[in-house]
Amino acid sequence: MESSNQEQRYLPELRAYIDMLLAKGWVIAERNPLTLQSGRKSCRVMHGMLIGDATI
Repeated sequence: MESSNQEQRYLPELRAYIDMLLAKGWVIAERNPLTLQSGRKSCRVMHGMLIGDATI
């Protein structure tokens, strides 16, 4: 049985990419759904994918 305190990440590659964007200056604009923003550019995590809007 696994420890109930163990952190579970289902999409580690997506998390690593989001961490890289945050390191490059992107900010979390919303948490539900997770939305990242850099200037006029924005991306949203939907269904396990990072979706960009038309301004990217």
